[in-house]
Amino acid sequence: YEIHDGVIRSNARMTYTEANAILVDRDAKTRATYAALIELCDQMEQLFKVLHARRRRRGSIEFDLPSAEFLMDDGGEVTGIVAAERNQAHRIIEEFMLVANETVGEYLEEGSQASLYRVHAPPDPVKVEEFEGFTSSLGYSFGRTKEQVVSKDFQRLLKRLKGKREQRSVSSLMLRTMQQARYDTVNRGHFGLAATVYTHFTSPIRRYPDLVVHRLLRRLHALTPTPSP
Repeated sequence: YEIHDGVIRSNARMTYTEANAILVDRDAKTRATYAALIELCDQMEQLFKVLHARRRRRGSIEFDLPSAEFLMDDGGEVTGIVAAERNQAHRIIEEFMLVANETVGEYLEEGSQASLYRVHAPPDPVKVEEFEGFTSSLGYSFGRTKEQVVSKDFQRLLKRLKGKREQRSVSSLMLRTMQQARYDTVNRGHFGLAATVYTHFTSPIRRYPDLVVHRLLRRLHALTPTPSP
């Protein structure tokens, strides 16, 4: 990887819906509009599949619970609440953001300077035991003690639940079993993502911690000698 303090120049104003129409719906009109970017979009999807498979193998947990989207009228009044759509284009960008955050976290840690990490501790064994008691009554079990449970066990359980009637209720309870992620100046890893190091370098909404990480990157770059040609 390479890290640069650069500027993004957009070659197209493309929405997630349009990107999804290109990749999933294979919509002829949309693909014609963005003909010059079709190959790049296909490569992005291929890379997504590689990164996603790698993250799944190490045990990363994906709840995939729908978030709420508020519908507004012209006067700004809420007219309804629906489940927000999360399509393939969203998943691709999320995967790229995750690997960028991990890469920057590793880079800062290797730089041996103070940094800001996004950490997620393993769940409390007591909560795991309570959760196991509930899921066992439904015929699901981790098959190991509460102290031995790792992120991959939660991942396997979610896979078994997919498409089942109890999927949503168990997933919601599993989410409440987890610890809350937080910021720390000490790298303590990220249980949910099964990542050894993680930070918030990029996000859909601009968080102040992101800006702190950007400043730390600039400082580290200033301290790092430029290699000779």
